Amino acid sequence: MKSDFQAMTMGELKKYVLEHRNDQEAFQALMKRIDAQPQNQIYGEVDTEQFSSLLEQHRRFQKD
Repeated sequence: MKSDFQAMTMGELKKYVLEHRNDQEAFQALMKRIDAQPQNQIYGEVDTEQFSSLLEQHRRFQKD
């Protein structure tokens, strides 16, 4: 039985992919959905002092 990946929420699709790690179709559906999401922030040139701060902000955002 095929799952309807388009009908799943992002959270449901992530969970499905984690539970069915060999399902390449599900993985591709997740990657397409991630690629289609707009980027919230674009960073210009960053100096090394700012990099770790920006990386931490990004990690916190990804957890939400």
